[in-house]
Amino acid sequence: MERKILFVSDFDKTLSKGDVGYILSAKLGISAEEFDRKIEDIQGRNIVQLGGELAHLLIRDPDYVGKVTKDILYDVGREIELKKGVHELMAILSKGIDRYRFSTYIVSAAPKECIEKAVEKIFPAENIFGTTFVYENDVIKDVDRTNAGHAKVATLDMLKQKEGVTRYSIVYVGDGSSDVHVMLHVKSYQGYTITVSPAPYMGHICRRSVISDNVLSILVPILQDILKYDEGKVRKFFDDRKHPILEWNRADTEWLEIA
Repeated sequence: MERKILFVSDFDKTLSKGDVGYILSAKLGISAEEFDRKIEDIQGRNIVQLGGELAHLLIRDPDYVGKVTKDILYDVGREIELKKGVHELMAILSKGIDRYRFSTYIVSAAPKECIEKAVEKIFPAENIFGTTFVYENDVIKDVDRTNAGHAKVATLDMLKQKEGVTRYSIVYVGDGSSDVHVMLHVKSYQGYTITVSPAPYMGHICRRSVISDNVLSILVPILQDILKYDEGKVRKFFDDRKHPILEWNRADTEWLEIA
């Protein structure tokens, strides 16, 4: 009997190497240092959900308001550098593995137009849930919907209903603070969470942490913990697809602060 898995991934620094906010800001003549300062200010004031800071800047900050069009967002998407293996990962998941088949989605606080252009011809646009905007004369006027913080939880629950899967048949992959709420939600119902970040707070709430410059690495915990492959079978899986694992190191890491 086939088993269906809902596979949901974040975008910025999960499937991509960089952050949409830096590329967009550079196009407007705003330095990375200034962008960081603005984000830290918003986070310090707790006025938006985690991950929604960029959307807030685009409709509130005078350095951004009235300057960002759809075309600029598409241009940013063209400049985004994806991590290695994104195309191969999506191809493998779309075909399924053994008796498991995967319904794949991207849920991110990044602008939807940026994500669509970045993964064009790799990932269907209808399976991308990013932040959407209200436009006036093709210029961003307001936020229509963001997928940050608790909003990711709502989107995930909607996808669960759409795909008709159980809560323990959900895999979520992310990297940062904007993923915390949805990861805790998935974990509380025995779903499966993977982080691609070494951040200590992510390791506490994720089943597995996988650090690699190739997103095919995400398959390792899925193969081991869900499909029950042993290490030899995992290596053969990658060998058969001409992506042999060259290095595979494991470490139990503890972060301590002692007075």
